[in-house]
Amino acid sequence: MLVEKNFPRTTGWSPNGPHRESWHDRATLAARLLRTGDVVCDLGAGSQSFKQVLPAGVGYIPVDCYDAIPGTHIADFNQPAFTLPDAPFNVLTALGVINWLDDPEAFLQRLSELADGRFFIFTYDLWPNKNNIRGFAHPGMDTMEGAVRVFSPFIQNLTPVIVYRRRVLFSGTLGTGQTANEVKPSATKIYLKYLRPQEFILMKLFRLDMMPSWLA
Repeated sequence: MLVEKNFPRTTGWSPNGPHRESWHDRATLAARLLRTGDVVCDLGAGSQSFKQVLPAGVGYIPVDCYDAIPGTHIADFNQPAFTLPDAPFNVLTALGVINWLDDPEAFLQRLSELADGRFFIFTYDLWPNKNNIRGFAHPGMDTMEGAVRVFSPFIQNLTPVIVYRRRVLFSGTLGTGQTANEVKPSATKIYLKYLRPQEFILMKLFRLDMMPSWLA
């Protein structure tokens, strides 16, 4: 169980732990979905690194089980009656959070009640949990189909925006309603339809955003 302000050491999670490059990339990708004027409620804010990559004109409200930075709204997402800040916001993010929760469905049920109609950006890692370690996929949720089956009853227009390795960046609108278990094609899948192997090699080696004109 998560304990507000005193996260157990046994989970392997720490608000002040080393910040991985992949976490920065995850945050940067999520920030691309935001617009000037949005106000983001960042669930699992930690040291608030997400705030550093937000576009200009985007508001920020941090929420976590630990007040690593004063002013963070304290909430234990494993508790059935967790709260959200009493402040206006139109977007919620949960980057690298859901894999660490005891019951994703209970969390999403509560979240959809508290923030019905709000835009939701979140990630979920599909790494199989062979050793029952927190932070990996939950039972039955180590495939895209399994994850979508759990998420879709609480998130409308659920879309896997991009897939990198086995980490998925999802978006959608919070709220219960019609369940849609089909998996929409991610931007990754769409892009790979047009990417030739030689293009990938050149882009990877030279860190290009697009293939050279002479190869087009």
